[in-house]
Amino acid sequence: MITIFSNHSFAQDTIEKQILWTTDWSPDGKFIAIGGNLDTLKIYDGKKLKLHQSIPIKSTVTRVKWHPSKNSIAVATQLSEDKSSIINLDTNEKIELSGISPDGARALDWNYTGEYLVVADNDGKILIYDIKGKLIRSFKNENSISITAVDWHPKKNILITVADKIRLFDIQGNLIKSIKHRAEEVMLLSVAWHKSGTFFVTGDYGDRKDRSLLQYWNEQGELIKSSDISEAEYRNLAWNSRGNRLATASDTLRIFDTKGKLISEGNSEDYLWGVSWSKEGNRIITSSIQQNIILWNNRAEKILSVE
Repeated sequence: MITIFSNHSFAQDTIEKQILWTTDWSPDGKFIAIGGNLDTLKIYDGKKLKLHQSIPIKSTVTRVKWHPSKNSIAVATQLSEDKSSIINLDTNEKIELSGISPDGARALDWNYTGEYLVVADNDGKILIYDIKGKLIRSFKNENSISITAVDWHPKKNILITVADKIRLFDIQGNLIKSIKHRAEEVMLLSVAWHKSGTFFVTGDYGDRKDRSLLQYWNEQGELIKSSDISEAEYRNLAWNSRGNRLATASDTLRIFDTKGKLISEGNSEDYLWGVSWSKEGNRIITSSIQQNIILWNNRAEKILSVE
């Protein structure tokens, strides 16, 4: 059943199976990581979506992020006995990350060199680790609200967090800018810097009166464009390697250009949560609220699916 309010539907109102929260494609393009409410982190072959490896992780994996150059994955968890961690897939070594809220975290990202990992947790705390999982620095958001997404600048050690507002920090924890993204009190869910570092894109929840917004911002935090065409919240965003196409996960897969123009739109039977591009930029993987995994081409046409 889908609950609809003022022509806006919400994915969280439609839960029948275990949600697949997150997906990420390995930098070499060979493998795809999928996580969610499965008690397992699953690694699939990137061509045929055949299961390659299963790693037990209790309860909810909220975010996975492959290291930019090593065969390691950073994993965020919540409602779990297993802590957020860095997993070396070559050795199966698992490094648990200290200092994170007992309620877990939903946001993490490697910086552009792969030297640092940031985790933003459900207490509004931002933690920075080195590649060996050693905690280097921890600082608070402006308030203690749960952080839903975080993204490093592609060329600088500057990061963006989203929650009730958009906030830019330097690596020392200094707040550079705080942005209220719309007049309504609406939570943000996703953020993605463009490969150039000259602008970024955010996606929000919407509410029972107002549609979800996909918004383009310049590097100084000035609004460039807003789009309200989605029927559900923007759970995740991903740029392709060339930086000319943005894939968004909401009520379906949509692909936008750098100006915010809709280029392609797919057809999904349920709400999408995770999204990631292949190395070549010719394929997109999505995960969903109904535990569906779909491989698409770069025109948002379905190639293959796994239920």
